[in-house]
Amino acid sequence: MSWIKRLLKPIAIVAPYVLRNSQTVAYPTERLMFKERYRGRHQFFFERCISCSICARVCHSKTITMVEVEGREKTFPQIDYNTCSFCGYCVEFCPKQALEFTDVVEMAVSDRSELVYPPERLSVVPEIKDLVPRMKRRIEAYLTDKEMKYRKVKDV
Repeated sequence: MSWIKRLLKPIAIVAPYVLRNSQTVAYPTERLMFKERYRGRHQFFFERCISCSICARVCHSKTITMVEVEGREKTFPQIDYNTCSFCGYCVEFCPKQALEFTDVVEMAVSDRSELVYPPERLSVVPEIKDLVPRMKRRIEAYLTDKEMKYRKVKDV
């Protein structure tokens, strides 16, 4: 009789979790909608920047360097995502809000040199549909009193 208990005990433990809603998102076809203050890839605005270089000075990991841009007389920030910790100091301390965070997290590359974003590349934020072509819907996470659940927000 004890062998039956040993056989059924793991099944009794796992069964309630199997019957619950999924705790994951099927990423290529579903993508989470991030909260407003989420720290994804930066977006840069040329017209707001005054070239004060506060973003570069406040960056504790020395990720931001000021570079010249062809056709413009000021220097602008270049971000190396190899070392960026997404701490948010550059966005927080910018006096003119020339840097902002986006919800873009799809930054996988095969060559590390592609993670260095010059100002021109930072100023253009690609559409999510271009980054994740197989995406069919956006999912929102919400909390209940016992667990986190997901609901479909919109089809793409």
